[in-house]
Amino acid sequence: MKYSISIFNLFSILFVISCAPDQESGFIIQGHINSLENGQAVLSKLDLDTNQKIDVDSSQIINGSFSFSGTIESPYLHSIFLNDSLGPIHLFLDNSKIKIVGNIDSLENVTISGSREDSLFHSISLDAIFEKETGMNLMLNKNDYTFSAFVAYYQFQVNQISLDTMKAIMRGFSSDVKQSEYFHQVSTLFKTLEATSKSKSAPDFTVPDVNGIDVSLSDFRGKTILLDFWASWCGPCRKVSPDLVKLHNQFKDRNFTIISLSVDDSRDRWLKAIEDDKLDWTHLSKLDGWGQVSKNYGVMAIPQNFLINPDGLILNKNLTIEKLTERLDQLLPKSPS
Repeated sequence: MKYSISIFNLFSILFVISCAPDQESGFIIQGHINSLENGQAVLSKLDLDTNQKIDVDSSQIINGSFSFSGTIESPYLHSIFLNDSLGPIHLFLDNSKIKIVGNIDSLENVTISGSREDSLFHSISLDAIFEKETGMNLMLNKNDYTFSAFVAYYQFQVNQISLDTMKAIMRGFSSDVKQSEYFHQVSTLFKTLEATSKSKSAPDFTVPDVNGIDVSLSDFRGKTILLDFWASWCGPCRKVSPDLVKLHNQFKDRNFTIISLSVDDSRDRWLKAIEDDKLDWTHLSKLDGWGQVSKNYGVMAIPQNFLINPDGLILNKNLTIEKLTERLDQLLPKSPS
């Protein structure tokens, strides 16, 4: 399954600008893109706590060349945008002397050299960050890289990894990695995942529905619930919509319902997606993006789902449609014919 993240949700870092760093204590980025017009390059990050994109530095583009310098507390993923509309060029930034070279018509294939962390980051695709086999290899065998803690932040959310295995992975990270912001985020996430693991009570919440009426999860006590986290802008979420419609129609008369909680921030786009995809069940959103409810469930990548029993206990997490169909058929009594 593919997952979507807020477009900059991969790009957060503790960042401190330094006026004149040397190669050992800070970073220097020197970029050259063939055929790039003069203008401005912007180095951006996303704060993982607030999910707000922040432009941390800018540089003039002269004859296709630009540069940045500074110091960061720990390696983290950044994005470079060129003349507002071009890019992003993704870079797992560390305190190194880094060169970026490429062509304007293939920015996704730029060559980045000089960064130990970025060399590992660019050795796999972005989709592979979510693949369990790739992730486990990185987390267990490349645990002296901060990038592997970054991978853990998403692997822990979207894959079925036991709590004991998560603990072992966290213990295995090097002392330097354990000082990083990503490890701090993984540690915080682990506590949330522990609290929302199988057999734990699903955290209650109250969120407005499409009519602005407050609805609580506890209002549905007595029903088996699929709590679905999604958004209108999430391609993988929209791709699974027809399957969710079939699932809902198959089990809605067997004391089952779906509650879709959107991390949208646009009411119009949210409502249009519900209508276009014909999603005929309860829809809730505070329209505040990655808000407190998603944080309470440890959800910062979508789609994700939680299967909750009539007593409000979590049964399973992130089941595929096939597994959900099988599980619900086992759990729910069939209506008399």
